[in-house]
Amino acid sequence: MCVDRDDDLGAKARVPTPVVGRDEAVAAATKLALADPEEADANAIFAAVKKCDDLRRSGTPCEVAIVCGDVNGGFDADRRIGKEVASVLGAGQYAGVVLVSDGGEDENVIPIVQSIKPIVSVERVAVKHSQTVEETYQVLGRYLRMLIFDSRYSRWSLGVPGLILILAGVLIISGQVFDAELATLLIVGGAFLIRGFNIDRTVAVLLHRGPTGYMRLFSMIASVLIVVAGLLAGYNAMTGAQGWSQVVSHPSALLVYGAQLAGYMIGGSLALVWGGVAIYSAGALLSHIARDSIRWRRDGFLLLMLAILYFPIRTFSVFLENGAAEASFLLVSYVLIGLAAIFTLTVAIYPKVRTRAAP
Repeated sequence: MCVDRDDDLGAKARVPTPVVGRDEAVAAATKLALADPEEADANAIFAAVKKCDDLRRSGTPCEVAIVCGDVNGGFDADRRIGKEVASVLGAGQYAGVVLVSDGGEDENVIPIVQSIKPIVSVERVAVKHSQTVEETYQVLGRYLRMLIFDSRYSRWSLGVPGLILILAGVLIISGQVFDAELATLLIVGGAFLIRGFNIDRTVAVLLHRGPTGYMRLFSMIASVLIVVAGLLAGYNAMTGAQGWSQVVSHPSALLVYGAQLAGYMIGGSLALVWGGVAIYSAGALLSHIARDSIRWRRDGFLLLMLAILYFPIRTFSVFLENGAAEASFLLVSYVLIGLAAIFTLTVAIYPKVRTRAAP
């Protein structure tokens, strides 16, 4: 028995139901397929006919039937299905029902059929060719072609993995397996960093600006290199201190030497780190001046802030290194002078030069 709860057979093919008999079912399915070739119920009817043929060949006497509900669904559809099922089953000596449907709402009629005759088996027909599935494959195909042939995406989807595979292959051939793993991590991490912080697009925008963009890009690269060099210098200064060996051998000694080591780290890296940040700010300042942008005032204010904060931080690092009282008094003096300078800039100058949108 094939169930069409929304009566597509009657609405589209004008076939009255119930339909009983193999030839009648094939004719009904053919009319429905011709009326709507995309209708899944036609496939369900053919599946019911095939199931009937299979059972007959296996020696099980059976008959095929089609019952329909109502286009409006709900109570009217279920009531009509109940009447048609009772009519079909009452016309012969049937022991049970093999229910065939295309899934969805059609399987909601199981309790109705079950109340009249036992359901021996339920067959669900899944149509292999689906418009939704086909459209999904088409969309996936377009995205795959975009990842392969569009240079904006292929450099990340193919270029980075290709570089990783080539470099890793060369290192593995040369017997440097650990270096291959390290190179893979560095390349993947660098790609994530560049894409995550939008570095590639920032560089592209700067290059399109001409000389001012080149100036800004140079200052950015130089500042990064100098800051990295400053951090390495601070690390070397920290590892060269006396307390470093104590901390390495006894990690609990960090509570004793931690402040001193931090002072060496800050003191050893401060000049270069401050210089790198200042170079970046100076490059931005010159670039904005060349473009006649009002943002140069913000960069100038940042340079003044760097100059004001340098001496307090330098004195603080000296205080951490040796804890001298002279350094503490000098630190307080620098902090007070810095606060006074910042207050003066904020009250008298900054309202006039605050950052605005570039023209």
